[in-house]
Amino acid sequence: TALQLAAAPATVDEGSTTQLSAVQVLDDDTLIELTADEITWSVLVGPLTSIDTDGLATAAIVYQDTSATAQGSFGGKTGALPLTVSNVNADDLGSYAADGLDDDWQVLYFGEENPLAAPGIDADGDGQDNRFEFIAGVIPNDGVSRFLWRVEEDPDTPGQNRIVFSPRFGDRSYNVKASTTLQASDWINFTGSSVIDDGDERTVIDPDTSAASKFYRLEIVKP
Repeated sequence: TALQLAAAPATVDEGSTTQLSAVQVLDDDTLIELTADEITWSVLVGPLTSIDTDGLATAAIVYQDTSATAQGSFGGKTGALPLTVSNVNADDLGSYAADGLDDDWQVLYFGEENPLAAPGIDADGDGQDNRFEFIAGVIPNDGVSRFLWRVEEDPDTPGQNRIVFSPRFGDRSYNVKASTTLQASDWINFTGSSVIDDGDERTVIDPDTSAASKFYRLEIVKP
């Protein structure tokens, strides 16, 4: 005799529920369907917050797809049921919820429930806070890993500036803007500029430096 468990569905979204059921398998392979309230349910391992007496299992909030195992007992027999809790919201975990940073990124570098993972914190003291380092793609708890940016005169072509930055990544977009003032409304996209990529470093050429002063800013967009 054995106890066979099932779930509908076997993959459950975080924060949602799934209905567990059980059948008793006799030695001659006869199946006897049991009601859920006949089973003693428990969470063996993984992100299930509870299983009620009617076999309704509730999934916890997770930061990545995570395995769980439910357990049921009846008549001296015990069965185990593997489940998967799906991460359907990238920014909903505990104290990290709705802070604009992906939970899996915060857990990767800071573990769970760490105040140093907050967006405005510069955890490694490199002058760049966690929000910027998340967008830029650098490591937030390593002061050597930082986004570098400089503006220099082009030594090969007088009258041109080079805007050089790194690292760059293929899944992000980079847009250099320029202005002759620091007024918010005056920033414009480059026109007629050329781009040179060398590994993870990008150089953008500004062919027009005729203004008495010129300022640059870089917009990074992470999908």
